[in-house]
This record gives sequence, C-alpha cells and structure tokens, in this order.
Amino acid sequence: MNKIDTRFALWGTALLLLILLPLFAGFAGTGWEISQVAGLLGCIGCVALCGAPLRPRNAIPPTLLSLKLHTVIGWISLSLVAIHVGGLILADRVVVEYLKPTAPLYQLAGITAAALLLLVVASGIAAVRRRLFWSHRGFQATHVIGGCVLLALITIHVIATDRYAGDRARRALFLAATIGGILMLLRPRRLAARASTAAAAPLRQLVFGRHSRLILGVATLLAISLGGLIGAAAGGALREPVMSRAERMPLDFPHARHVAVNCLVCHHNFADGRGMDTCVGCHRSSRADLQVGIQARFHGFCFECHRHPDPSLQKHGPVAGCVSCHHSPDSS
Repeated sequence: MNKIDTRFALWGTALLLLILLPLFAGFAGTGWEISQVAGLLGCIGCVALCGAPLRPRNAIPPTLLSLKLHTVIGWISLSLVAIHVGGLILADRVVVEYLKPTAPLYQLAGITAAALLLLVVASGIAAVRRRLFWSHRGFQATHVIGGCVLLALITIHVIATDRYAGDRARRALFLAATIGGILMLLRPRRLAARASTAAAAPLRQLVFGRHSRLILGVATLLAISLGGLIGAAAGGALREPVMSRAERMPLDFPHARHVAVNCLVCHHNFADGRGMDTCVGCHRSSRADLQVGIQARFHGFCFECHRHPDPSLQKHGPVAGCVSCHHSPDSS
C-alpha cells in the first residue's frame, strides 16, 4: 500500500475543517445562509483544484484528479459562486450596492475572483483553449498563475468579509488551506534516472519546465502577501472603498435596542473630550490621526459586536445581511 503523502494529509485536513466553519458563524436567515455556504463551498472547490493539479503524472506527490474530475469540480465551483452572488441579491436587495465601483476593496476582490474563475474554467474548454493559446505549455502556465491569483483574491474576500474567518484561529485555518494550495503546486518531478541533472538545475525539478521560475515567483509572492492577512487590522483596511459615494446609503440604527452597550464604545469622541462632532464629520475628514474611514469604522462596529459579542450581551444575533441596517427609518 502506498504511503500517504504528509503534505496532502495536512492540506486535506485543512480543507475538511473549512467545511465546518458555518457551524461557528451563527444563523442569519435561510436565504442568506444558503448563499453564504454556497460561496464557501465554491471557494473550497477552487482551493482543491489549485492544490491538486493534473500534470505531470510523475510528480511528487502524485496527481490526484483526472482531467474529467478536474473539469467537473471547476464547473461546480463556478455554479456555487453564481448561487452565492444571485442568492445574496435575492435575499437582500441592498447587496446590489456592493456590485458597484463604490464597493469596498474586499468586495471588489470577490467580484474580480468570480470573473477570473469564469475565465479560468471557460478557457479549459478544448475549443476555447485552442483559439486562445499557441501551445499547451502556454495554457498551462496561464492556467496555473490564474489559479494562484484567484486563490489570493478569494482569501482577501473571505477574510475581510469576516463571516467565516472572524477570529485569529479561523483566519489562520483559511490561510493555511489557501497558501497550502498555492504551495502544493511547487512539486518536483521524479527524476531518479537523471539525478545529476536535477542537482545541477534545481528549478528544472519543478513540474512546469521552462515556466517554473515564473510560477515559483508568483506563488511565493502571493503566499508571503497573504500571510499579512492574519492580523485583524488588515480587514479594516480592506473594507475601505476605492471610490467614495456621492450620497450615503440610508442607515437606521435603533439606539433603543442597544441600551446594553456603553455609548462610549461608538461615540469615543465624548470620552477623550476632543469634540462633539459626528462620526462622519471626523472619519471623512483629512485628519492624519484617523486611519480608518467611515465605512470601515461602522462595519467594524457591527461585525465586532454581532459576530464576536461580549459575554454579557444577550440576543445579539449575527448580522443578517445589509438591509438590517441600511434602510430608511420610515421604510416598511
């Protein structure tokens, strides 16, 4: 019986643990939950495809997936992402606002990831591949690099969304799975018969031949960059929009339902005695000492309280979509 490769065993365990993340996120409504779980499963499918590539069959560890199974998982992942996006729009009409250029960075990363997944999957169709690429090696390199970038965008989206990877342990698990998926691409060939050649040219040992240097550079750069997401501060920066809105979205904060929370938690400008201005007045200003914008700050308050509440707080519930807060006070 073949010995189980340690790298596959550890990475596969991380993937299985990702499936359990919804159990620790709290229930936020049927439509919202189905859509979010579909998105998570689509992400896991992408991680699995990146970490278990097809060729060459003489790699170490060996290839796990056939071409047919690889293709099927790709289309299933794309379908799950479509359910994720479409389901969220149907469950919460305000989600449409996060498909616009004024969306925060992490949301733009998710939109770009969905578009890139469509391109990666569609380019794998034989007829499309023959039209787009002169050689199989060129297709392979583009496909692999596209998969690496796709995983990076997915990781940014999932961690900054703060739905399933809200605390440090879950962020570390998700990062271990995605970074592990990228690094699993860097597997050597079996070159026992040409040991001297392999020793003379280490990069030649990798499975991608003349493209190994490029793929190694991309994979290493992305893996190092994603490691910076382990800290909570990264999520706040990624919740900032690239383009500011001309008008603020309607917002209704029911103060009467938050009397158990000390007012100074949010209205900290009263505590330090530096003024009586509104949150918007400060966090949209050019003050150098304010490193968090208004959108990231407000969402941070909601996520921190509702997803990681103080033990003394009761009946908090997870944030159930955007419409919970973003509606006019007099709307039905």
